[in-house]
Parts: sequence; C-alpha cells; structure tokens
Amino acid sequence: MQPQLMSGVRAALMILGTTLMAGCTAPQQPNVVTSSSAPVTEAPAPVAESFAKYDALRAELIAALEAKMPDISWTVDKPATLARLKDGRCMLYPQTMKSSADVVEPSNQFADIFAAGDPVLTQHGFPAFDGTDAVPGGWVVARSTDAAGATLTIESKSPAYLRISVPVDSPTCSADEIPPN
Repeated sequence: MQPQLMSGVRAALMILGTTLMAGCTAPQQPNVVTSSSAPVTEAPAPVAESFAKYDALRAELIAALEAKMPDISWTVDKPATLARLKDGRCMLYPQTMKSSADVVEPSNQFADIFAAGDPVLTQHGFPAFDGTDAVPGGWVVARSTDAAGATLTIESKSPAYLRISVPVDSPTCSADEIPPN
C-alpha cells in the first residue's frame, strides 16, 4: 500500500476507535450523599405493637411508590421474622419487598422515591430520606431511621428491595410472637 493511503487508513481507524469508545461510557450515576440517622431516644416496644406500626409503614410506602411509578410493582420477597443479634437485641424484620424492575432510572435517580416516600416516612415518625449512601457493588441505597432505632432501607441494583429492621422488646425472640397477616 502507498504511504499516503496507509496514513489515511490509520487516521480513519483512530477516529472510528475513539467514536466507539465514547459510545461505551457508563450511564451517569445518581448523586451520592450519605444519609444520616436520628438519635435513638425511644425504648424498644413489644413485638405485636412494633409489627402493627412498621407493617403499616411498609404497606403505605409500597402503595405510594406504586402510585408514583405505576410501571413497577412490589411483591413480598421474604416473610416477617424475628432474630436475636450477637449483642442480645431482638430485631423484627417485617416482610421484605422486591420490585419488578430496577428503580434507579425510572425514579429519576431516586428523586421520585423521595417525593413519594418522604410524606409517608414523616407520617410514621421517620425523618425524610436525605440522600443515597455510597455502597460498593453498584447498589443505590437510601435509608431513614426513627427515634426507636427502626431503619427503613430501599436498595436498588435491579431489582430493588425495601427492608425494615426494628429493635423490639421480646424475652424469647421467637417468630411465634409475630401476629398473622
């Protein structure tokens, strides 16, 4: 090949390579602002009382999210349970919910989740979401903790999960204490 033709082919290949690389960039990630927890100022309540309170929060928040983003549904992923932690505390975990799709893009980088969820959180004594946490592995996580130390978490990496953990007053910490749904 002629030297002029070779340099033209090289230039065309470099331009093509640069164009292809530009098209392979990752989508922009949501702004990450570490959320903060409210100080725990309330003692744990009995299991039945806590279950009624936090299961209602779960149900209302799911209804608000489905109303805001009707193309994404939420179903039960894991049933409610109790577990004794290594430090001796008993924790209630109401039903874990799972979305039918990832929520990051459809929620405008969690903005719609905050808009739908903040009024529900406030009504149930939680502070509004105040950002997402930097979590390894590509997860986008938002959480809010109330004065009793209950934490509501929404985490998304296709699909999304809504989880609640609640310290409870239970001498036995047995799942038998959880009221039937």
